[in-house]
Amino acid sequence: MSVLETDLIDYIYLDDENETPVLVVTDPLTWRPPEDERHLDMLRDKLNAQIAFIETGQIKAVWPQFDGRPVRVEVVARCPLTGMATHFYDIARQVMTRANMDLRFQLLDA
Repeated sequence: MSVLETDLIDYIYLDDENETPVLVVTDPLTWRPPEDERHLDMLRDKLNAQIAFIETGQIKAVWPQFDGRPVRVEVVARCPLTGMATHFYDIARQVMTRANMDLRFQLLDA
């Protein structure tokens, strides 16, 4: 599962330190043109699916005691962000903040 499967939740866990639900998105794609625009579209769709998973209450199917607390989405990627990708993440963070979610980007160590 990855950003390629926009309708699936890749991985979910509960952060033991503060009991925050964390949705993990794996992103194996590059940011090289011309794939970069397709990459942005898939990433947008994937993040929208994460928002819908929370807002529709689907999270309660895997974590019944979910009480509406903030949720974190971590995108784990294999390629560093470009300027265009950084701009996308800035906008996505704003949208997700309004949905009571925190968005983080993590580059995999090679």
